Amino acid sequence: MATSEGSTFLFVLTLITACVLLTVNVASESDYGQCEPKANTSRRWSFMVTRFHNDSGQWVEITSTREMGDESGIHLTEQLFECGGRKMIRLQGVLKDPFSGETQDDILKFHHMTGPNTALINKGFTVVKLNLDGHGPVLTNRPLRPNELFEVRMDKRGTSKGYANGIGITTHKPGDPIIPEHMNRLKSGTWLLYGVNVWNNGVNTFLEYSKVDIQKFKPGDRLGVMRSDTGALHFFVNGVDQGPAASNIPEEVYGVYELYGDATQATILNPTQP
Repeated sequence: MATSEGSTFLFVLTLITACVLLTVNVASESDYGQCEPKANTSRRWSFMVTRFHNDSGQWVEITSTREMGDESGIHLTEQLFECGGRKMIRLQGVLKDPFSGETQDDILKFHHMTGPNTALINKGFTVVKLNLDGHGPVLTNRPLRPNELFEVRMDKRGTSKGYANGIGITTHKPGDPIIPEHMNRLKSGTWLLYGVNVWNNGVNTFLEYSKVDIQKFKPGDRLGVMRSDTGALHFFVNGVDQGPAASNIPEEVYGVYELYGDATQATILNPTQP
């Protein structure tokens, strides 16, 4: 915290985030030694609030840095007062919780009803293959929202088959008994990306759609799919939109990822999921 000439300031920070109240304060005279101001030659101040639970159970980290006099970013009010014979500054602001109103069940992860060749770990965010020779599709726990990116990171892969990965959407629900070991065998309600081609209901409808072959993925590579609010289907490779792949997609569709070929483990990526 910056100081004025000849004055000493202590710092009190109060943040209100969707019913979460955090206050950093001085408890007693004995604590003052831990709050001695440091010289600040720049014209910037910053604060950080790290690793607290919001109402939805998410861990949240917040960092703010602003040029003095700059009114952009998080709006804070500043108050100067005295406490224990020392001058103090309180910065107070309201921060919106990005997950406000969202419960743990709303967070996108894999549905617990998986096929016989898959199992979930990491609280439902990671899927692993049980039999390396087979495949293993798994659906999301809820339908995708408009413009919501369903993104998966391939964590592990074998070397026996030379191909891996499948991702897309389906109108079928988790636990539906007609879902096979390989999603491309379904003749209804599927839009899937394998390799560089897009398949609809088991038919190759978009040859060489993707600029990157997801069969050649290495651990750490990411692939995703999104249904836009206009009903267009987009696939993403390592965060890059490959363009529209289909149109007139139904509103209620589930994300589907397949541990296809050599893919043996993958994790859904969310804003707070490492």
